Amino acid sequence: MFAGLPIGEILILTLGALISGVLWYLIPLSNNSAVVRRRWIAYIPVVAAIVLYVVLRPQGWMLIFPVLGFLILIHELGHFLTAKWFGITVKEFGFGFPPRMFGVRFKPYGTIYSINWIPLGGFVRMVGEHGEEIEKGTLVGQAQEPDRNVVLYRRGSSGPVPSEPPPEVSFGEQSILKRVIVLVAGSFMNLLFPAIAFTVIFLLPQDITVGTVVINGVAPGSPAQEAGITRGDVIIAVNGRDVDNHFDLIQRIMARLGSPTEITVRRGTFISGSPIPEFTSAEPVVLTIEPRLNPPSLIVVETVTDSSRQVSLQDAQRYNSELKLGEEMTQGAIGVLIGTTNESVVKRSHSLFEAVPMSLGRMRDVVLISKNGIARWTAGGPDPGLAGPVGIASVTGQV
Repeated sequence: MFAGLPIGEILILTLGALISGVLWYLIPLSNNSAVVRRRWIAYIPVVAAIVLYVVLRPQGWMLIFPVLGFLILIHELGHFLTAKWFGITVKEFGFGFPPRMFGVRFKPYGTIYSINWIPLGGFVRMVGEHGEEIEKGTLVGQAQEPDRNVVLYRRGSSGPVPSEPPPEVSFGEQSILKRVIVLVAGSFMNLLFPAIAFTVIFLLPQDITVGTVVINGVAPGSPAQEAGITRGDVIIAVNGRDVDNHFDLIQRIMARLGSPTEITVRRGTFISGSPIPEFTSAEPVVLTIEPRLNPPSLIVVETVTDSSRQVSLQDAQRYNSELKLGEEMTQGAIGVLIGTTNESVVKRSHSLFEAVPMSLGRMRDVVLISKNGIARWTAGGPDPGLAGPVGIASVTGQV
């Protein structure tokens, strides 16, 4: 589930958009050329995020524009809704960036809802957003005679319409608390949206593949061997979270790279001629293991002269019987080969009370998997954009 979604890369783009949004509001709008030049600094994080996205997922670069545009639009929607809630005058809420394609008002002097030609997100234009309006109380002129408050109306399609717009409510005149809420609302929406999306996914019935995750091999000198995991053991849970299939195991482990992790197993052993292990103990066993950030690749040799780079043919074939002399023995974070037996497809859905914490857990896993994947890549490990942790392990069977 979620294996095909470029969620890690989407989070990278989200982070770039958030940082750019913060810089945009911190750098004031001004006609001063130096300030205008500084404003371009706000584009650096989002451009860096786009470059990183292309590096991690070169085959999916066409997704950049719709994904980034959607994320920025959600961000701006947060500013728009809170500004409206506080009664601040919003001149325009736009999808994309100018020049404007077309716009519409739903009431006289109301907000313009526009569609623009550059489809890279959206924007909110509030009165007093950058302090360019005249502050309340500033003396701009002096009347010689008392003014008379005369309001003229013109005939509109839905009734009388004031000839002059109503008084504008400036963002700059709001209290510090209200201004902070409006500015933070964009980032909050970027965090709230995936939580809602995951919750809805967990609420809906889905076909889930479940089965028994079996250890088919343990790499010599690996964290799995040091923790006492043996061939034939069955993985039941990781850090107390059930493992229903090998995708669950892979995602749980990838989220815990470099951190002590509890793995619950049932002891088992293979009977000759049977792919299903026979359990040797009724009670599960909890083992502590620390998944490696960048596991080694060893050359299969007859006689080992450098244990940091080589592995004997006998030990290599205990891990994977298909390995031959001169080949490279690659391994996963904990150093096991896995398989799934007794597979079946079940339809599963969750209650709201189950779906909410599950969605938060999924968001946490996605963030950690993305962080660990990038850390592995920068340390010389596999490119996380080629297939992702689930795709790579589902092909090789290594965890």
